[in-house]
Amino acid sequence: MMMRRILGLVLGLLIVGLFGPMVAAAETRVAQEPGLFRFDVEQAAGSHRGPGVEGYLHNGLPWRITNVRLRVESVDPAGTVIGEASGWVLGDVAAGGQGYFFVPVSSPAAAYRVTVESFDRISREAP
Repeated sequence: MMMRRILGLVLGLLIVGLFGPMVAAAETRVAQEPGLFRFDVEQAAGSHRGPGVEGYLHNGLPWRITNVRLRVESVDPAGTVIGEASGWVLGDVAAGGQGYFFVPVSSPAAAYRVTVESFDRISREAP
């Protein structure tokens, strides 16, 4: 009886040890360090989609990423945030690559600040 419990415990720890890292790799990542991403951003002029911000995200990570969620802050000339919007980068972004985005905003602003809110890692790649 005691031997079965010990064997069950060892087997359980072995399974967690082998498959735990696989489950953790599927978690959503949040960008914390500056410099991992670079943006080319401009106000979308004359878009049929209405006022918006469009541009490219440049991926400085060694991973192909997907489900990239962006946050766009509209800023007035004094540097005060006057609006906020969220959007997505289209498709996957290869390591060292770029991905296009268009994020609708409520009204045009003097400047925009774009940050990555979250993303999912797909695989490690050479940039």
